[in-house]
Amino acid sequence: MTMNRHEPFEELISASMSGDLTDLERGRLDAHLDSCPACRATLAAFAEQRRIMAGLRHVAPPRDLAARVRTSVERGRFVALPWWRRPALMFAGVGGSLAAVAGTLLALVLLNGSPEDPNVGANSPTPTPITTPSSSPEATPVPTPVPTLEPETTLPPVVTDPSPSASMVESSASPVPSVDPSPTTTPAPASPEPDVFLALTGAADNLRMTVQEPQPAGASPVPIAEVEQPSGPAIAAELSPDGQWLAYITELGQSGLNEVRVTRLDHREGSPDSPIDVGGTGVLGESMAGSPFTERLTWSPDGRFLAYSATVDNATDIFVFEPASGESQQLTDVGNAFAGSWTPSATDVQRLWVSTAGDEPMSYLVEVGEQLDEMPTLIDPAVDAAAVAEGVFQPLLNPAGHLAIYWTGRMELIGEVWLLVEGGAPILSEHRRDGDAFEFSNERPLFSDLTIQQDAFTSAAIAWGTDGDAYAIWDTQWTGESQGDDTLYPDPARVYFGHATDPRGLTQVHAIDADDLPEETSVVDVKVSPTGEHLLVTVRHPLPGDLSAPAADLLLIERNTGEEADIVSTLNFGEGGGWFGPAAFDGDPETIGIGN
Repeated sequence: MTMNRHEPFEELISASMSGDLTDLERGRLDAHLDSCPACRATLAAFAEQRRIMAGLRHVAPPRDLAARVRTSVERGRFVALPWWRRPALMFAGVGGSLAAVAGTLLALVLLNGSPEDPNVGANSPTPTPITTPSSSPEATPVPTPVPTLEPETTLPPVVTDPSPSASMVESSASPVPSVDPSPTTTPAPASPEPDVFLALTGAADNLRMTVQEPQPAGASPVPIAEVEQPSGPAIAAELSPDGQWLAYITELGQSGLNEVRVTRLDHREGSPDSPIDVGGTGVLGESMAGSPFTERLTWSPDGRFLAYSATVDNATDIFVFEPASGESQQLTDVGNAFAGSWTPSATDVQRLWVSTAGDEPMSYLVEVGEQLDEMPTLIDPAVDAAAVAEGVFQPLLNPAGHLAIYWTGRMELIGEVWLLVEGGAPILSEHRRDGDAFEFSNERPLFSDLTIQQDAFTSAAIAWGTDGDAYAIWDTQWTGESQGDDTLYPDPARVYFGHATDPRGLTQVHAIDADDLPEETSVVDVKVSPTGEHLLVTVRHPLPGDLSAPAADLLLIERNTGEEADIVSTLNFGEGGGWFGPAAFDGDPETIGIGN
């Protein structure tokens, strides 16, 4: 279980009704409301109730109201629910006037006080409260928000002073124009289920790989594409923004290498043609196994390009695949380059953060161009960069490009894999463009309760949710002693799930429940659903023998608060088992506000 991420904002919504918000609090609330339908509904309910109450005559509440409410509170009848969602039973006998109900609500607030964080996870300790520094006392009412495609997300204040630095860097690129954020239609509620997922079924000597869409319970699976000559189980997958191309990485047996592939799923009206037929699969290259840094697949926001890391002669460089031409091309030629993220753009010029591993990792913003035949080739990003960020490795931007998670620390080549060896830590920051400069600002450690000294990370896998706020981190490889209270922490077998707008950062209590995952399984891949409250987790089962077919479950996990257990279901199908996952979601540019 995890904390209810809406509760801090529910307090701000209540305070906004009377204008008791500071500028900082108002900005934080506005940013959250833009990306949270649940809290927008709460605000609308508050505003409607206030409108109704304004026209009512005053009726005094019953004299025993406070006693009855206090009795209900002491019995704990409603402790697990926000006060406005508690059942109407407690209002029985209060009176026939809505004004009396308003008195009841007020009494509840006065008796309960401000909401507190629920107990987070039966398997986790209670977090230490963090006090946020106060800001200007000036209060301004919050108007009813106008939904936007994607807010200019900012990180809330934290107590700890972030140590890493990634300062403003100069750029030769022209400013990116903004777009009108006002939507023309109300978006449909987000579904927790993936758009597609991979399935590898059959005997070990006759494996069949298909791309599947989730089916209703009891329905027979109908694949939307079949992959010819599957090379092995998939360990990473990313769907293009238009949902027509699935890029994925498969294991190549015990070779120590992975294979990068792409499969075309369908041809929608208005989409560009490609030499690769619908259902066709292209093999894009091989990459070194053993590091999540090489398992990064990143589509440009307009779906025009796919960037990935591939290994040639034991050297790692970045390649770019173009669906329109069906071809890929090598971008860098330095032997230690890794793909970061594309920056959102309202122009046809696409820009990619390229990182180089080393004693001091660096990141460079490279202008790729409008099409593959215009792309620079075999470049040294240190020479051809439009912007430079020192000490930043593999920045992963959220869908709107406003926030980033990146790595800092000294790196070394261990065997044939680049890993962090000193001071390795994931960092959460804002990612901003100011005129001709880019900035990773307001940085803070992603894990707020870890001390990074000799004990530090060597690597971990990270994924943003499409809501731009939720994220997951797993396969946390840590050196030195555990920093957990009574359990291993960080634990490579656990998934840590948090939200960028949570001022407490990521902590030990953000691990999903230990019993969410089957025993003796290991996490292969994690995706965060657009709901921001569900995870799609691919977990590998150990092989009972060398000739056994690989097996993995694809789990849909709904996170719950307090003592209520998470809800776990599986998207597997058939009786014979198989390897199910990873899952993938599309990144429709209209829903993430590219160009902001």
